[in-house]
Amino acid sequence: MSLAGDVAAGPFLLPLPGAGSARARLRSLQESARAIRSAGYVDLFVAQVAPLGVSFLLTLVSATLLGPERRGVLTFLMTGSLLCGALAYGSLHVPVVDGLRAGSSGNLRHGVRLVAGIWALLTAVGAGLAFVARPASATATADLSTGFLFGLVLVGGAMAVGQLFAGRVLQGLAENTRYVRVVVGQSVLYLVGTGGVLLTTRSPLLMFAAWYVSVLAGLAMAVGSLRTVLRERAPRAESSQSWRRFARSATANNLGSIGQMVMLRADVLVVGLVLGPVATGVYGIALSLTELALIAPEVFSLAVFGNRARMDDRTWTAHVHRSIRSNLLVAAAAAGCIALAAVVLVQGPLASYRGLVPLVLIILPGVVLAGYTRIALSALQALGATVPVWQFGVLALVLSLGFLPGAAVGVAGPAVVSSVAYGLTALFLHTQLRTRLAGTAR
Repeated sequence: MSLAGDVAAGPFLLPLPGAGSARARLRSLQESARAIRSAGYVDLFVAQVAPLGVSFLLTLVSATLLGPERRGVLTFLMTGSLLCGALAYGSLHVPVVDGLRAGSSGNLRHGVRLVAGIWALLTAVGAGLAFVARPASATATADLSTGFLFGLVLVGGAMAVGQLFAGRVLQGLAENTRYVRVVVGQSVLYLVGTGGVLLTTRSPLLMFAAWYVSVLAGLAMAVGSLRTVLRERAPRAESSQSWRRFARSATANNLGSIGQMVMLRADVLVVGLVLGPVATGVYGIALSLTELALIAPEVFSLAVFGNRARMDDRTWTAHVHRSIRSNLLVAAAAAGCIALAAVVLVQGPLASYRGLVPLVLIILPGVVLAGYTRIALSALQALGATVPVWQFGVLALVLSLGFLPGAAVGVAGPAVVSSVAYGLTALFLHTQLRTRLAGTAR
């Protein structure tokens, strides 16, 4: 009992009216706060808000200063790099984290070697392509060839592979505080770098360079933190899996993550290739607005994966159900706020982005469903259910083929395809997760 409770109900005082219920409510609130903190929600929320907040702020500022065309070039470079990095990286951290949780560093060695090879290959090919297709003038948007831009995308994607791997391993080990420091540090560097570029020039290439430097710094911070964690945990040196088993596990998880990222990013690239930079600029802003609704789902999905190691089956299953219910409530509120924000912004700084509001309204239902798929996919990965994970990836890739014919009818086409695809994949994952959670709870 708390000190306040001892005083109120001591031998010389009568209990205060309502004191017991008040203490009970206080204890309930304290227990809820401890549960939220212990589950890592606070740290993970900060880790999501920092980069997305910085990205959204810079999106609004750069959209106003660069205009649709140059903003479209930047959107193509950034989206392409993130997609390329995610496709190459997939979910390589999953077998690595599993091995480290079991006390073995063998899978970590496999993962580091594979990531290093991917980084070297993408960097070499991308740098060579960018050099061969380099423009006569880097200041004129019209002079930037598709080959040159694709070369930069590969170079940026290579850096994203390393940063994603190191950061996800760190978070997967439930080192949430260290993970937050890395993410916040990288976000601050990105803000400072791109802010400096916008103060002196309007070059989308220099803004992309500032992003690249921030990702490099984030990789260095994540590697340093991970080395500290490994020294503290001192895992055994032997391998917990053969290379063949590691590759099989990584490939299954990769397919799931690849499908997820293709649905999230490939539509932007299709719009850029088919409809040009102006349409890409408008579509990219619509995605930047709607992706704010993914902050909460990402927090829940990371917590679901990270808490699997420290919770028993029954507690973790309840945690998954609670996360899904909470996400639905947050997603509904976020969708309404985002739609209202789009209406307000087109009356002011984004007035030149015609058709923005209809795009946001079309994309929003799909993004809400995408939030559920993130949590469900993370839960299946935590359960080691590789079959539904790769099946989801294949389904997502097949559905993403609709982006091309969708773009042929205009910029709204890929948006419609995206929302339909998320609806179908969410239904598939819901069925798979319900079956496996029922088995876990028994």
